[in-house]
Amino acid sequence: MPIRAPKDFWSGVIFIAFAAVAMGAARGYSLGSAGHMGPGYFPMMLGIVLAFIGAILIARSLVIAGEPVGTLAVIPVMVITIGVILFGAMIEKLGLIIALVVITIFSALAARRVRIWETGLLAAVMAAFAVGVFVYALRLPIPVWPDF
Repeated sequence: MPIRAPKDFWSGVIFIAFAAVAMGAARGYSLGSAGHMGPGYFPMMLGIVLAFIGAILIARSLVIAGEPVGTLAVIPVMVITIGVILFGAMIEKLGLIIALVVITIFSALAARRVRIWETGLLAAVMAAFAVGVFVYALRLPIPVWPDF
């Protein structure tokens, strides 16, 4: 059976690959039940959902015609990857707010057209949201500001 929508097909394969990783990680932990979840419950359920979505995408790619896979944009992928590494390196020393602002501005370089005011607004909203959720709501021990 020919693949009629290569983008959907490869997206489905990627979903199934992520599902396999999640389910493999959950394999060594107890699952528990829906009422008393163990440490492996969420990764296993996430893996099942991802595998289901991947299967739907692969089945769809065999039935519905779609777009071919385009070329890989290497520079944006590298900018985002370096940005994630920078965030991990900065968060302990510079705090959540500065790390998020820097990473948001740095990641904006992956776009073809960057608007400074939109990037600044996004950085401010992301920082406020992250502090609200992770520091205040979830009470995670993440430094908000640098420890000088």
